[in-house]
Amino acid sequence: MQRDVVADPATGAPLEGSDETSQLRRFIDSLPALVGYWDHECRNVIANAAYVEYFGMTPDQIRGRHIRDVLGEAVYALNLPHIDGVLAGREQLFERTLIDQNGMTRHTQASYVPDIVDDEVRGFVVQVTDVTARVEAERTRDEAVRLFEISMAHAPVGTVVVDTAGIVLQANPAFCALMRCTEPELVGGDFRRFVHPDNLESGEAEFTALVNGTTPHLSSERRYLRADGTAVWLQRDLVLVPAARNGQDVAVAQFQDITARRAAEVELARLAVTDQLTGLPNRRALVERLEWHHAESPDEPIGVLFIDLDGFKLVNDVHGHAVGDAVLTSAAQRLASLVEPPNSAYRLGGDEFVVVMPVPPGSTGRPALVRRVALDLSAPYQTATTPVRLAASVGYAQAVTDDVESLLRAADAEMYRHKSRRR
Repeated sequence: MQRDVVADPATGAPLEGSDETSQLRRFIDSLPALVGYWDHECRNVIANAAYVEYFGMTPDQIRGRHIRDVLGEAVYALNLPHIDGVLAGREQLFERTLIDQNGMTRHTQASYVPDIVDDEVRGFVVQVTDVTARVEAERTRDEAVRLFEISMAHAPVGTVVVDTAGIVLQANPAFCALMRCTEPELVGGDFRRFVHPDNLESGEAEFTALVNGTTPHLSSERRYLRADGTAVWLQRDLVLVPAARNGQDVAVAQFQDITARRAAEVELARLAVTDQLTGLPNRRALVERLEWHHAESPDEPIGVLFIDLDGFKLVNDVHGHAVGDAVLTSAAQRLASLVEPPNSAYRLGGDEFVVVMPVPPGSTGRPALVRRVALDLSAPYQTATTPVRLAASVGYAQAVTDDVESLLRAADAEMYRHKSRRR
């Protein structure tokens, strides 16, 4: 049976020496975020051990001090509008850059939550989360739920508590909003319902390792499925809290939405292998494709078509680069329409294009695609200002090799032989 918390009648804070206070101390000292309770005169009632890392002061040294003495004059002046706001009964959520005692710059997100009793603000709870690095969340058990519930309710990141079977015991509003569901829909259900199918097997193995004590902390970026079925990328940090619920272990997880960042990374990766003018894959993508083929099928030949647009320089000289760019874009579109998987088309630069073709067993001659490409890319180009006609020269080479440049040179040489004969 849980005992009543022995509280200070003036502040409502737990008195030292009670079992609940010890549990509360162990809980808040395990949090990586700054957590503290400040009375209506802005003097500290309780603070966690994270203040040592930020300000070089222990909880005992902080207790009773004015918040100005802990933050310093500069940070206190910046935070004063938020302190006035929370003492007026309004929750505050803002970002701040701090320099900790080791000279490290920390970008933080701070939450000030008023403690209102009988319409009177008795004080406020502070939670400051370091958002510059992964959160090293390690929590011990706590059955004094008042501060825990405030922290859960107002935490800016999604937080979930599950048992060792993966059943959700508690979820905060931030996580409910993230997953587009309500807490009653979460509690009592299996958390695995949100794990993306691609991550189920690896996620199960990692969670088992955490529960068994093989690993003390899980941190990863992976996809999850919201209640409406849409996918979201989340940064996940997970720790095991021993004997926290009726003597049983629980796991505490924090989640941050990184979908936008992941999408930006994917787009940057795409741009790195894409020709910006035509949208075709570029030389880097071509090299990766040929190297991949050799790694996967080292004994199978690969063929390449080397394509050059004869007279293209004259188009730029006579009609200007805007017309030249339009012709290159149109040529790339024609080439892309001709080339079907497993073949692939690339632009090397200028008016040079390449097609990569797996070679069918026993094939030694020039493939039929060579003629189709030459004919199609030699047809007139209708630009916005003038029609342009070019002749496409195409060379072909095939080999079993991992020397990308030698294969391209062989196709290029064959292309010039055809060009010379045509001239």
